[in-house]
Amino acid sequence: MKRLECYECGTEFQCGSIKEKLCWCNNLPNLRMDFDLAGKCVCPDCLTLGKAKQITKMRKKKNAQRRADKLELRVKYNL
Repeated sequence: MKRLECYECGTEFQCGSIKEKLCWCNNLPNLRMDFDLAGKCVCPDCLTLGKAKQITKMRKKKNAQRRADKLELRVKYNL
């Protein structure tokens, strides 16, 4: 992983882009309508207008609920 400096705020962050894997920025919504992801890199908070942690936390919670629902169905129908 490469250490980069945010083009917008100057914060240092890690780019997750490697040959086998896309960067984390491909998994977060670009809330900055006027910003091209193919251009200069920005940190998670600048990309999501300060909502990166909230978005990640919400996704984890939804994924946990989906796993629990799936397990519940397996138990209910003896799968």
